[in-house]
Amino acid sequence: MIKLTPDLDLADPTPGKPPYAIPDHILRAMLLTLARPAADAPEATWTAIVEGALKELDTLDPRDAMEAMFAVQIIAANAGMVDALRIAFETDTDAKHALRQRASASALARALAVAARLLKEQRGRPAGEARDWGDAVAGLASGWRAAAPRPAEALRGAKAAVDAEPIVRWIDELNDADLAVAVEEDRKEKAGEPPLPAGPGPKVVYRYKPDDYARGWKPDPRAWRVYPGWENMTLPQRREFFGYTYDGPLGPIEALSPAGQIAMLADQAEEAALVAEYGM
Repeated sequence: MIKLTPDLDLADPTPGKPPYAIPDHILRAMLLTLARPAADAPEATWTAIVEGALKELDTLDPRDAMEAMFAVQIIAANAGMVDALRIAFETDTDAKHALRQRASASALARALAVAARLLKEQRGRPAGEARDWGDAVAGLASGWRAAAPRPAEALRGAKAAVDAEPIVRWIDELNDADLAVAVEEDRKEKAGEPPLPAGPGPKVVYRYKPDDYARGWKPDPRAWRVYPGWENMTLPQRREFFGYTYDGPLGPIEALSPAGQIAMLADQAEEAALVAEYGM
């Protein structure tokens, strides 16, 4: 029995399940998930990493294709988790990226636990009879190879689509769906969580137009002043405080409601009294 945690301990393989010959392409895919050593590392380093991964796979001892899939997921998740934690604690890693790497490690740890639980469940299933696929394998492989890739693959060594020059659009073209995505991306970045999956094609960046009002807007210094209350200010003081510059004719009083007309007449009378008494 392999000891992981009390709820994820892997039992020995079910009796009657013969050893499973893991295909080479699965082994190669597993090795590509491991952290690569430096390009100039000695051959012994590369060999040791490969041997370590194979020993882990041998310890998990998958007995069918499903068990092999879950075993590879466990090894890959563990390798990614360890590498993320290594990057998080590098001396030249800033706080934001360290938090993001630790969040990635936590997510990989959860994925490892799920794969171990699924492997445990699969290990308890009895062995089934081997199915003979006949000529179906060759036909399916040929059809798959002839089909166009979706999405289209970038050329080996070429820039991926997500690294291409971003498309710039004006911010007034931003719709509600794109705004929700932008808000979520900003939240994830501030929380140090993994970013949202990149969509197909180049990244779209929203900018203000060159002559947009937002580019030249500056806060009014009067906005920092304490508001004494309109009832404690004369009409000229209110006009100055709020920056009113309109001095044209007022609208007709008949346009107001009866209550508004009464209030306006009262204000005018109060203003006339202040002017007569204080010359304001």
